[in-house]
Amino acid sequence: MVCAALALLLAAAGAGCHAQPATSSQPLNAAVSDFGVSFAFSPPICAGCVETELGFLSLEDGRYAPAVITVAPSWLHGDASVLANVLDSEAPGPRRITHFGNRLDFAIRSKVLDHNGLVLTLAPWGTAFIRGIQGGRAGAVALPQYTRGNNQLVAEFSLTGAVGVSAGNPRTDYVGAFDYTRAVGQRGYAFFAGFQHEVTAGEQTLGLEQGMIVPFRNGQVELAAQELTLNTDPAMQFQARAVVNWGRVLERRRR
Repeated sequence: MVCAALALLLAAAGAGCHAQPATSSQPLNAAVSDFGVSFAFSPPICAGCVETELGFLSLEDGRYAPAVITVAPSWLHGDASVLANVLDSEAPGPRRITHFGNRLDFAIRSKVLDHNGLVLTLAPWGTAFIRGIQGGRAGAVALPQYTRGNNQLVAEFSLTGAVGVSAGNPRTDYVGAFDYTRAVGQRGYAFFAGFQHEVTAGEQTLGLEQGMIVPFRNGQVELAAQELTLNTDPAMQFQARAVVNWGRVLERRRR
């Protein structure tokens, strides 16, 4: 899981949380966030760490580079993340348009329960649109997680509301996401699969995902294929992302 530090500088991006209209093919913030494998973000919170994530996402004619920075200072008793698409490239017409993403997302996570493999993390969530759409979004996310042996179940329940309702900023957006992860061996390799249900502006969409985690020193690479909007206009999304824990790197150098 990614602790956020580069996101405060780079900001907030695609697929979940999720302020896109249900009819849009744009990625949701959840699907391109740093928070864990998949749609949902996943504990643990890494106290004292700085973590970054940089990814590549392909959805129809769109190409995106989601980035996240997470910081977890000791006084916060949690971590803070900023998410953004540092590259947003689309070809809606004969000409491809490439620019920085139009939104920044902010989350502050706090672990409120940790007992016998059950962890509950809560996070207020905010979104600021930086062009094209007026206003922003505010809400909260609940993240229960249960781990037993090599098996892990993670869920995300997110509800946000518009600060200034518009065509691109619906009044309410609810997302429920569920992920199962199975660790393989002792080095951190894992496979995962998930399901997502979203209700935006009264319209419902369903999505599936599957992927794998490949560890490396002080981080991991996550590869995923996601089938979005299955009940309306099915679309395939592919993404790869690299997560690096810089806190551990710096600690090793000091020694």
